[in-house]
Amino acid sequence: MTVQKRVGKAAEMTKKHEYARVVSHYDADGITSAGIICNALLRRGIQFHTTIVSNLEKSFIQGLNEELIIFCDMGTAQLGLLSEYLKEKDVIIIDHHTPPSILSTQSNELPSSFVHVNPYLATRKNERVGGEVCAAGLSYLVARCLSDDEKDNIDLAGLSVAGTLGDKLQVDSGINKMILDEAIKARVISVKTGLKLGDGKIRDLILFSTDPYIPLVGKVEWVDAFLDKLGIESDKRLSDLDEEEEKRLTTALLSLSGESKTGTGITEDALIGTTYILNSEVVKNGIDFMRMVDACGRFGKAGIGIGLCLREKKIIEEATSLYMKFQNKLVSELNRIEIREGNEIKELPNIFYFYVHESGITGVLAGILAEYLYTGKPVIVLNKKAGAETKISARGNKKLLSLSEGENEGIDLAKAMEKASKEVEGFGGGHPDAAGASIPRGSEEEFITTLDRIIGKQKGKRDD
Repeated sequence: MTVQKRVGKAAEMTKKHEYARVVSHYDADGITSAGIICNALLRRGIQFHTTIVSNLEKSFIQGLNEELIIFCDMGTAQLGLLSEYLKEKDVIIIDHHTPPSILSTQSNELPSSFVHVNPYLATRKNERVGGEVCAAGLSYLVARCLSDDEKDNIDLAGLSVAGTLGDKLQVDSGINKMILDEAIKARVISVKTGLKLGDGKIRDLILFSTDPYIPLVGKVEWVDAFLDKLGIESDKRLSDLDEEEEKRLTTALLSLSGESKTGTGITEDALIGTTYILNSEVVKNGIDFMRMVDACGRFGKAGIGIGLCLREKKIIEEATSLYMKFQNKLVSELNRIEIREGNEIKELPNIFYFYVHESGITGVLAGILAEYLYTGKPVIVLNKKAGAETKISARGNKKLLSLSEGENEGIDLAKAMEKASKEVEGFGGGHPDAAGASIPRGSEEEFITTLDRIIGKQKGKRDD
């Protein structure tokens, strides 16, 4: 069954109900996915209750008793549990994560009342767009089908773009491009080319620029001296710079980035590119909107993130405050790593790994390190502050990883994390270049050793 047929089936199932439970992941893609579905349900007069979670646990699934349950940006890894406990319910799973290897890629085992919208489940190889489209993009397609007018719900495309930016996928290719082109034509989204720093005061943008990573991050005196030398007012907003000032600033920022310890630092592509203006949203800059929503989720304030998606202007200030709090945590951790580099980052033959001190930033920090600072191997970040289990994030930049299908044709972090976590009685999965796992406390070193061995085999190496 094609993705579009699954989307249509999900919409038709939804229309039969007067109430829905929406369950979604807590990151930018998850919250924007839920936001899209919530808007679409609201417009159809379908009541709903939304819950944002970090993972789907057995006890939570058992407690779901609504007749229609919609999972966004999650559920694929828990198909077994969902089938066991929710088989009498109408269940829609809108997800883009790789199905666990033990499951049939056709999902033939699922109850007849389940609809699984996942691009990995296309019946023909040339239809499989995999992780190229995020859950927000898929949710947008469902929302479009939930409308009785072919033009309705197009305004939700901005949320789809924000989710795509959050998952670092290409906005201008595949299904994403179809959504973008439709939104541009409807004037829901505008595009321009320039620095990909968001919008705000120049000084603040540089001081907290972790992605793209600028070497001046967290160094107040250095940033002030840098701007003073360029003759650019630190309180001036990026959007207010004239063409010559922006060009001068861009050239100077690129000149700051030399070679990193294990690869190249920031590139022109990372710093300069397309900026997406979300004309229908309360925060217009796509990067800023995505970052605010993401920070809300990571601080357990997902309701504020959903509120932004529902266009509540009164919560912008609180969302901005959460984002700045999140960036301060990131900057603190990056500065600690820089100062104590030899004692923090550990290296094995096939991976870099370290234990994070700050909570709530594990995956984002891993992505920054893998993309800009430790680019030669996958980066594994372990968080022991999450309770009884240790949470782990694995990231690798796309230039490093071979994202090919088939066995033993390159690094696949989703498969590696799934296998390694199982060996210590945990669970894991995700995408080839971005994956996560939860393992029992005390099993960290065994997990890391196992993961290093598995990734070595993926690269075609043999154990010594």
